[in-house]
Amino acid sequence: MRTTRKIWAVAAGISGLAMIVTACSSTGGNTTSPTTGAPATTAASTEKITLKIQTFNEFGYADLFTQYMKDHPNITIVHDKAAKSDDARAAVKNSIATNTVTDDIVAADLDWMPELLKSSDFFADVSTADNKNRWPDWKTAQATDAKGKVIGLGTDSGPQGLCYRKDLFQKAGLPTDRAAVAELLGGTSATWDKYFSVGDQFMKANTGAAWFDSLGALAQVANNQQAEPFESKADDSITVAKADSPAKTVYTMLTAHTNQSAHLAQWTDDWTKAFASDKFATVMCPAWMTQIIAGNAPDQKNWDIADVLPGGSSNWGGSYLLVPAGGTHVDAAKALADWLTAPAQAAAVFVKYGNFPSQSDAVKDPSVTAKTDAYYNNAPTGQIFSNRFSAVGHQPYRGSHYFDINDQFGKALTRVDVDKTDTPDASWTKFLSAVSQLG
Repeated sequence: MRTTRKIWAVAAGISGLAMIVTACSSTGGNTTSPTTGAPATTAASTEKITLKIQTFNEFGYADLFTQYMKDHPNITIVHDKAAKSDDARAAVKNSIATNTVTDDIVAADLDWMPELLKSSDFFADVSTADNKNRWPDWKTAQATDAKGKVIGLGTDSGPQGLCYRKDLFQKAGLPTDRAAVAELLGGTSATWDKYFSVGDQFMKANTGAAWFDSLGALAQVANNQQAEPFESKADDSITVAKADSPAKTVYTMLTAHTNQSAHLAQWTDDWTKAFASDKFATVMCPAWMTQIIAGNAPDQKNWDIADVLPGGSSNWGGSYLLVPAGGTHVDAAKALADWLTAPAQAAAVFVKYGNFPSQSDAVKDPSVTAKTDAYYNNAPTGQIFSNRFSAVGHQPYRGSHYFDINDQFGKALTRVDVDKTDTPDASWTKFLSAVSQLG
């Protein structure tokens, strides 16, 4: 199962990026690099410097880089863009392992942060008095080490609604209006039981389509709704083998509903092609998923989105910008990272690219809340995802083994749902065996 969140397809008709004129705040005079002792150049310096920033897939920063260099003629930004998030993750891990700095700023997916926090000394503290309260606590907490050091500035987020096929709902005798769909699934009191109950209704209508794409897709929501899905926050111990563990509860719930699945693993060719056909009626929909659907099914006119989610709320995805402490221009890099993640810039990126912001002020920005999407029957996507973002009250504890356990959890579901090689019990046993090797 894919755990990272930026797999993008370009949708037609995306509006242009508004000109950003917010000036970058200065960090003052030259300071000393925390690792080399050499003077560290700041954004206020007139010295000609180059800042290299590594991102992956699409962060939507091209126009912002141009604007920043215009406002700071002494700075040249070089974009080191990895083709895949896995490549970027490998590069960051290699830099830490070899204690070398290749990029002045590195982007990291939310799911890598537990690994990077174990090496927090490698990164500079990027918290300032000005940005301290820029994000909700749950966003900042995921980039904060045990000593309170903040190593990452939040970029986007992944608040989730429900994307659905209006024509298939109508064929099954279900309501099609997005407000009525939200009410059908329970509104603010939406539960997984209600979601699967409506799924039973849909399946009995024999539309020829499944209710959802795969169990793995649902797991991203259900596990993120748990406080401690795989590990104990108290001591970072792995808890999945316990009979009443949250992971086992989620697994049991999901594998009881394979009859409603289209058995299509996310990110496969068959899955991406299915958006244009009649394979499934609903998909768990973080803000960034709207682009994936539109990009893979540009001629499909029946996708819509409802302001509702089984289990209440969930956030899937989001990234951070980090600054290696041993870089040549640490202060200048921190200033650039801070500017890129300021509310005005985050709002502009959403307007053009659809990367939903994680900054509290950006989420309420009129340019964000007023955004509609013609592809989704002019759905007020800005307001819907603002509501979905505001509903998120916490994120799951992601311990030191979270990334690998989550990967094995997805494989366990795939064996049951997609490959159909194992019974739920047999696949769970294999999952426990794989996790036991993690230590």
